[in-house]
Parts: sequence; C-alpha cells; structure tokens
Amino acid sequence: MRAFFLGFFTAILLLFVLALVSPVIVGHWLATEDPLTQADVIVAVSGDNGPRTAMAVSLWKQKLAPLILFSGASLDPESVSSAELMKRDAVRLGVPAEAILVEPLSASTEENADFTAALMKQRGLHTAILVTSPFHQRRASILFSQAFASSGLSFLNHPAVDPQWNPDRWWLTDPPRRQTLVELAKLGAVIVGSR
Repeated sequence: MRAFFLGFFTAILLLFVLALVSPVIVGHWLATEDPLTQADVIVAVSGDNGPRTAMAVSLWKQKLAPLILFSGASLDPESVSSAELMKRDAVRLGVPAEAILVEPLSASTEENADFTAALMKQRGLHTAILVTSPFHQRRASILFSQAFASSGLSFLNHPAVDPQWNPDRWWLTDPPRRQTLVELAKLGAVIVGSR
C-alpha cells in the first residue's frame, strides 16, 4: 500500500509538471504508438468493452499478423475469462477460432505481460503488436518491455481507438478524467519500481 501511495504522489507530481505545459501532451504521451510492421501475433489485453478486440481484429484483417492473442482473466472467478469473451467477439467479427490464442489467467497488466511472454516463447512467436486502451498503452508498454526483454521478444505499440477517451480532451469529463488519473497513479508506481 505504501508503494501505491508513493506511486500516486509521484503521478500527481508528474501530472502537475506536465499539466503546466499542457494536458494534451499527457494524453498523447500516454497513447504511445509505433509505426507498424509485420509481426507474429497481435496481443490484446482485456479491460474494456470492445475497442481493444475491434482493433486487434482490424489489424488481423490488414494481415499484420497471422494470430491474435487475447490476455486476461475474468473479474468473477466463476465466469469465463475476459480473454475467452474477446475471442468469441473476434470470431463473430470474422476471425477463425484457430487464428486466436487465449491466455485466461492474468489478473493485472504485469501478469498480462509475463504470461503473454511465456505463451509466445512456448509457441515460438517472437514479435507482437500490443493493443490496449490509449490511456493504458504507456504503462502496458513499460511492463511488456520488462517481461519481453528477458525472453528475447519484441513488440510494437498500437492503441485501440476508444470513442470514450480523447488524448486532446481527456481532462474535461468523467470517466476519461478519472481513468487517466488512476492510470497516471499506476504508472507512477511502475516508474518508482513497485509495478
């Protein structure tokens, strides 16, 4: 808990400094994005109600990777995993079930990264395109970099298009403002080393 509060205050300080320059910079900094090239797999982590799945399917249909990997447990341990629900949505959107891998156990972004790295290594996959919400992309990128480094894996960032969150106006309304502030607190915890 102490690490979370330290991360929270670090994030508040970071937010204050960046807010002096412009809140727009914060939004665009969080939504880090790389130029895309072919990859072995598109990795989409759970945590929203559709934009991450839609982006993963869109990238797959553009033939940027032959496989999609959905990662995430269920909030309710008695229910089907979020990754499995994402798979079902992707199949409805036209992706064959055999082109989809499911990692159903991860309950945090850190576990998404660690479990995805293990599954990719087991399957002989080396490169990925990482898809998550734009406000979550920076923290996910840091955690995936840490998990992938020891396995010799690499990835590119490509945030989903989230109609509820805009990098230029996130601070004007809730829930985008709340989501972003919580994400900055979690990012602060990652930066100070408490993942």
